[in-house]
Amino acid sequence: MPVLAIYRYRVKPGRMADFYTKLGAAVDPKFESAVMAKNVRVYHDTVPGPESEFVEIHIEYESMSAFGARNDFEHKNIEWQQLFAPRQDSPEILVSVRLLTEMV
Repeated sequence: MPVLAIYRYRVKPGRMADFYTKLGAAVDPKFESAVMAKNVRVYHDTVPGPESEFVEIHIEYESMSAFGARNDFEHKNIEWQQLFAPRQDSPEILVSVRLLTEMV
């Protein structure tokens, strides 16, 4: 059954462009693995508008095992870890991660 991983970030004021640059770096071919996401969508809160500080990334995987394989790749990849490591100067703060499994 499909699995949806939802990452919610708070982007620091004035740092949205920096966050999108970081997301662009994440699609570099060096981060391709044997199992990849089926679909990735990026959303921001509609209210208060484009200046909203919250962003959600929805990543769909074929199954829980596919999510696990990708997650394992990311945790073992030092460059991936460095890209998303929380730092004082990071444009974003990870607020929450949710995993949803399709019921039917």
